Amino acid sequence: MSRILIHEPRPTSDECRSLLAGEGHEVIVCRDRESLIGAMAEERPDVLVYVLANLELDVGVLTVVRRAATQLPLILLGGQADLATRRSVQELKPTYNAVFPLEPCELSDAVRGALACRLHTKEPEGGGP
Repeated sequence: MSRILIHEPRPTSDECRSLLAGEGHEVIVCRDRESLIGAMAEERPDVLVYVLANLELDVGVLTVVRRAATQLPLILLGGQADLATRRSVQELKPTYNAVFPLEPCELSDAVRGALACRLHTKEPEGGGP
């Protein structure tokens, strides 16, 4: 079973968790950036799905995540489609990036692809956050 960590700041939205749990993944949801950092170390996820809420703050947190887990597949959801946002997001080297609205099959395919990528680029033991 794959462990998927989701940063989803919208407390009313549980779509990502429901979809991925329904596909047999173990899903951990963090509603804020602080709990995400703790969960990265405790849960050692196979994939991080991050819903962008505030680009400036999110880029700061994701930069820390990237330094700690360079090979962790990162799926970014949301944000704006403007050029400045796309450049900021691309610097994080996401495995997949999509803006809303998102088709459910798009998230499923992105996670499946990220997990396949993870198998080929697995960090050595002790290489995570």
